[in-house]
Amino acid sequence: MSQKNSRTLKKEFDATNMTVYFGSAIFTGGMTSIPNLFLKYYRDVGITDSEMMLIIQLMRLRHEENQLMPSIESLAGCLAAEPAKIERQIKNLLDKRVIGITNYFTEDGSIKQGYDFEPLVFEISEVWALNQKRELDSIAQKLNSPANVSLPEDSGILLTNQEKDLCHTFGNEFGRLLSPMEIEQVVGWLEEHETELILEALRQAVIRGKHNFKYIGSILREWHKNNIRTLQEVQAYQRQFEQNRSKQLHRKAGVEFNFRADQKKKTLMRSMYS
Repeated sequence: MSQKNSRTLKKEFDATNMTVYFGSAIFTGGMTSIPNLFLKYYRDVGITDSEMMLIIQLMRLRHEENQLMPSIESLAGCLAAEPAKIERQIKNLLDKRVIGITNYFTEDGSIKQGYDFEPLVFEISEVWALNQKRELDSIAQKLNSPANVSLPEDSGILLTNQEKDLCHTFGNEFGRLLSPMEIEQVVGWLEEHETELILEALRQAVIRGKHNFKYIGSILREWHKNNIRTLQEVQAYQRQFEQNRSKQLHRKAGVEFNFRADQKKKTLMRSMYS
């Protein structure tokens, strides 16, 4: 049986179960996939709604019936438009360079002309890239504007200028907008700590590469536990911490030195009496 005949095989029609027969036809009849970005941006590249449907039919006829350049009559049979209108639309799409015409090599080695959709891909990609840039510019503008740091309107929480400024600083350091829960965390810290203390905790976290609220909170809790309230007390606490750490390292080094000296002495004694 030839490939052509196998494609046209149909099951025996059962008129008593039309719904199942229709469902089977849906799955065996193939599908035409249309990218969501095409549906989203086709008007931005100058494609009208009727031209959009024409392009979809061109894609369907290519994949389902292998028609690289379907005739105007074939297209008229698929669309609710007169042949003359379809012909004008094809010309418009070619003039706007939304589609093109190119040569294709077939399986038998011959060359056929067909519609080319690469220009459409290029036009859609240009619009997409422009919209991506606009979105990134909008995010950057929000990050650089303290007034835009806020909670959802239905949260019932209003921010003071001090809270807004601090949230803005956190957003800049993290390189993103803060979530409502993170903003609430900053507001909570301000109720227990001075602004300069919170900023110092943020600075230390950033220096250590710990861009997260959990780590900053652990620093503030440690200071609170040691009754540290000012930046000067933080500096004194860290100096004392470094001194204690240095003493511990020296003490550990001394113990290791004595241990090694003792081991060396024992080895020497064994060699003398062996």
